[in-house]
Amino acid sequence: MTEPPLIPVPTVPQPGNYGVSHGSGMVGELIRHATESWAGHAFVYIGNGMIIEAAPPATRLAPAASHPDAIWNLHEPLTQAQRTAIVARAHEPLTQAQRTAIVARAHALLGTTYDYGAYIGLALEILGIKSGKQLDPVFRRDTWRDCSADIADEYGFAGIDLRAGLQYPNLITPANLYDRIAQQAGGKL
Repeated sequence: MTEPPLIPVPTVPQPGNYGVSHGSGMVGELIRHATESWAGHAFVYIGNGMIIEAAPPATRLAPAASHPDAIWNLHEPLTQAQRTAIVARAHEPLTQAQRTAIVARAHALLGTTYDYGAYIGLALEILGIKSGKQLDPVFRRDTWRDCSADIADEYGFAGIDLRAGLQYPNLITPANLYDRIAQQAGGKL
């Protein structure tokens, strides 16, 4: 069987690529602890060195340089075949229409109130008071806005379901996004 040709992948983010970083402060620490991951924050690149990120008190515009440890999803989207058979090959990049939709939705979310309730849920899960299954119905409400929920929302507007295959799709975290980037890169980050 002939291998498909490699598709050149940019080495810097393009508008519409999401990124994850270690995150900082108590919220980042809580996320990293709850998910047992390096990643504690997520954001979307909108171009001209800028990102849109959900952070207290509301979704905001920020310089991409504010996250120098960012890891970007330069290989989106991941096909079903790539999910089941991880390969260290370049993947089809986002189309211009998808990039435009992601960035437009990110702009539409600017000013959306950040919701600490999501972190109360994570804390309840860490402490073993509630399980992800028990919390799932609560997080189905669209009012729970945090960094990962914004990214999933933005990608949803471009026809890409970042929640597909998650055990609790309404509890998407930076760890889930980080794992997706690692999978796209053939498990090598």
